Amino acid sequence: MRSRWLVVGLIASLTLNLFMIGAAAGVIALGVRMASLPRPRVGPLFWATQALPQPERRNIRAMLAQTRREVRPESDRSLALRADAWTALAAPRPDPTAIKDQLAQSRQIDLAVRATLEGRLVDYVVGLDAKDRAIFAASMRRLMRPHGRRAQSSSNAAANATAPP
Repeated sequence: MRSRWLVVGLIASLTLNLFMIGAAAGVIALGVRMASLPRPRVGPLFWATQALPQPERRNIRAMLAQTRREVRPESDRSLALRADAWTALAAPRPDPTAIKDQLAQSRQIDLAVRATLEGRLVDYVVGLDAKDRAIFAASMRRLMRPHGRRAQSSSNAAANATAPP
């Protein structure tokens, strides 16, 4: 009778061990796959909405996503113009004037896309209550500081302007 329980215990132990090995292999395979997936890029407007209460945050992000979908053809056109311009440099006799014109046209499209996006954002944020507008404005000011620098108060800026280098 004892040997029978021993066999049952060994089979149960073997089954459990095989299950655990399979689960560990699955977790490792899933981790490797997830690590290779591209992560979504978020920009400053995503972070500027982070401090807002949830309904407004979700609504602004949805509006921004919709606007991006609408301007995507223009953004793609701008990107294609830039790619063509840089590709033209490899021609045996590149035309610098044509290349500069393509790059300038691409910049104009980029500015129009940015104006559309910023205009819709301003129109939306103006409709928020004063507290949420202040939160968003403070977030945007913080994000618009030059990289690597802290914001200076006006008294610090004046003192630094008169200080010798």
